Amino acid sequence: MADPRRPPTPRRLGIIVALVVSMMLTLFVRLYYVQLIDPHKPTQNAGLLHDGYIVVPAPRGLIVDARGRPLVTNTTAQVITVDRDLLQQRSDHGRAVLARLAVLLNRSASELAKEITPCSPKVPAPCWTGEPFAPVPVATNAPTATVLAISEHREQYPGVAVQTVTLPSYPNGSLAAQILGYASQITTADKKSNSALNDADSIGVSGLEEQYDAILRGVDGKQIVKLNPQGYTVKLGGSVAAQQGNTLVTSIDLGIQRLAEQSLAKQIADSRAAGKPATGGAVVAMDPNTGRILAVASYPTYDPELFVGGITNANYGALTDPSAGTPLLNRAIAGAYAPGSTFKLITSSSLVMHDEINTTSSYSCPGSVTIDGRVKTNFDSEVLGDITLRDALGYSCDTFFYQPTADEYYTDQARIDRGQKAHEYLQRMAAAYGVGTAPGVDLPAGEQAAGSYADRETRLARWKANRATYCEEGRKGYPDIADAADRAYLTALAKENCTDGWRYRAGDNADMSIGQGETTMSPLQLAIAYSALLNGGRIWAPTLGWAVVDAKGKVVQTIQPKVRDRVPVRQSLFDYITSALDFGRGWSVSGAFAYIGSKYQNRLGGKTGTAEVFGKGDTSWLVTWGPTYKQHGHTRAKFVLVGMVEQAGTGATAAGPMLKRVWDGILGTNRPVIPHARPESVLPKIAPQVKVMTR
Repeated sequence: MADPRRPPTPRRLGIIVALVVSMMLTLFVRLYYVQLIDPHKPTQNAGLLHDGYIVVPAPRGLIVDARGRPLVTNTTAQVITVDRDLLQQRSDHGRAVLARLAVLLNRSASELAKEITPCSPKVPAPCWTGEPFAPVPVATNAPTATVLAISEHREQYPGVAVQTVTLPSYPNGSLAAQILGYASQITTADKKSNSALNDADSIGVSGLEEQYDAILRGVDGKQIVKLNPQGYTVKLGGSVAAQQGNTLVTSIDLGIQRLAEQSLAKQIADSRAAGKPATGGAVVAMDPNTGRILAVASYPTYDPELFVGGITNANYGALTDPSAGTPLLNRAIAGAYAPGSTFKLITSSSLVMHDEINTTSSYSCPGSVTIDGRVKTNFDSEVLGDITLRDALGYSCDTFFYQPTADEYYTDQARIDRGQKAHEYLQRMAAAYGVGTAPGVDLPAGEQAAGSYADRETRLARWKANRATYCEEGRKGYPDIADAADRAYLTALAKENCTDGWRYRAGDNADMSIGQGETTMSPLQLAIAYSALLNGGRIWAPTLGWAVVDAKGKVVQTIQPKVRDRVPVRQSLFDYITSALDFGRGWSVSGAFAYIGSKYQNRLGGKTGTAEVFGKGDTSWLVTWGPTYKQHGHTRAKFVLVGMVEQAGTGATAAGPMLKRVWDGILGTNRPVIPHARPESVLPKIAPQVKVMTR
């Protein structure tokens, strides 16, 4: 080991000297470059300016209906901004200005100070996430009195400005609110997921506004500002104009949409006047031949204008209050309900296509049947004797469908006992018609229900996941349920589920045959299923968007519905079912009585549904189609309409008259809402947009 007291050798000393000399040379070369050669050296940079950029947000594109009428437009609004740079240069750092402004805005000065302070690791929200030199918006849609006070006393508000900006506008109020959605200011999460967003942008957060946000948002412009080395604005530079977003043309027809919403609201009022709760409802109108959606009404609804510029806590609380009836929910597309007898289209398709019944033989329609030891009855225990499928559909006999679907269950159980897989024909046909799968409409995935049905596999999986809960509920006995009968029923059900919840029984199959039990569908899913009845079996992935048009009025994209599937049903059976449910048969078709005597009775068909819901009133359904016509000998229709009213009674007494008013408007009993009683087939002409000015 070397002795540390021993002096360094000449060789070691030489290495140290060489290192020191090389470091000194590097330092001198760098100093020479910075002082004499570097064009950005401090002595030259001290008086130079550099550019900063203030984003000029682009106005969002328009949304129009199938005839070019506006659904979402733009409007101008007065926004109050604060230039923090200018305030910081004042002797009190702008505290007096903020105090005066706070009084005008009915806010605290400390709140404003936080809002305009740039965010940093040491400055948490609320804070300003934009460029430090950019004016910070502190009030949108400012009252006229506030704007005048600032404008007329500018000397008291240095650094405070009033800017005119464009904001989304909904000229028809709440009309089509749940499908249009709304746009709002971006959040920190939005910026993290999309780095192209700026703080001044608005972004679609639901409905078509969200689904087509990328084409509606446009391209932001910018205002160049000259900044001194300290980062303060010295003067304005050039600017780049913002480009307004493209226009979305929808297949929605404003006339049918308004008619559907008005009729739905009237039916809610009429049903309540008749003593029914009528908590909500929906109407869907669809072109069965193209897969385009023409109207979507949902009740209760809301005004998307509330979200423009940021919704207040009070307004948001009112919208989300359970007592308000969840107006943000689109019941027509995101709601899932027992479809009742409207499901018999699917049941009939399955039974005939799998040779479990035929279209010519007669089968029993007793007042009641016993399955799994439980009595299942017809509506009002009606007895119709031996009837064909034609009359079973027309009169909507439940017991007609109970027996063959229970027999199907027993046949499947025999297969299982032999070690074979169950056919589950009814479930397979339901899946083919789209039950259990989201419809794929051009809306956010979270805004469309898939619907459901029970089968052996899902029943077992759910039991395994929830067995502990079932057993606990059976043990506790639902002490919070006030009604003794309901409490006893739920307790018995929980105990049964605890031990046997995995079992799928014959009664479950029978319940499914009439759209009860665990079977659920949205009104849109029913519209798609019945469209297949009228178009030869095509299951559409339907659309609301029709085309995208640029600022010059040029169509840059056509949005085409896609055929997602085809149901395995013969055309002759479709013809049989449409004939059975033709309103021209009069009283032989349930739901037709509201239309008897109308000039278009013979041009419509339909199927009612009355779904029982535990602890609530019946859900009223009607699916109708028309005006019908023949194409190659087969029945076709121009429209399919679905109506649903929660807790309103039978399909004939609530949904029936509700859709009657819509048909009156379409087919011109009074004043037709659309020309020629058919959906639009040609895109409307969209006028070029004017050039967007920078601020």
